[in-house]
Amino acid sequence: MDERNLSDRELVGAYLGGDARAFDQLYERYRRPLYGYLNQLVPGRAALADDLFQQTWVKVLDALPRYQEQQKFIGWMFRIAHNLAMDNFRTSGTGRGEGDVALEEIEEVIAHEGMDAAELVADGELRAALAEVIGRLGPEQKEVLLLRQQGIPFKEIAEIQKTSINTVLGRMHYAVQNIRKELREWL
Repeated sequence: MDERNLSDRELVGAYLGGDARAFDQLYERYRRPLYGYLNQLVPGRAALADDLFQQTWVKVLDALPRYQEQQKFIGWMFRIAHNLAMDNFRTSGTGRGEGDVALEEIEEVIAHEGMDAAELVADGELRAALAEVIGRLGPEQKEVLLLRQQGIPFKEIAEIQKTSINTVLGRMHYAVQNIRKELREWL
């Protein structure tokens, strides 16, 4: 059986049925998005991101028998990572680190009348300005952007942030407004 062609649900079922290679495939499928998410959630704190990455996979393994198939696996996994990060922030007494957030594909965020977003995103100066603007967003708004970058639906972001979907949509709306405003000033 070729695990690469199986859905997440099928891989979870195969792993729970005793096929360790199925978990290896889940790990390979999601290790980069998870690590990228954690690095952006705690910018400039690579050791903490590494710890959270490992803790997340341990929790995923422990919780896999309780995984509910109606959820997207990546959203479920990111919720575990989010909860671990929040627990760390609470117990360590530190907030989220300040730093630049590198979002490769946010043309929709900066596009407005008369602006060719594809050309602007290619411009290195704009990328630097964009990263700076995103770095100044509030933690909740920044996290919504990071999760959307990973393709997580708003409904699952609401579950991850333990809030309503309207709150998540509002956070995204205000983040986009703030980014547009500051980038207009920059331009």
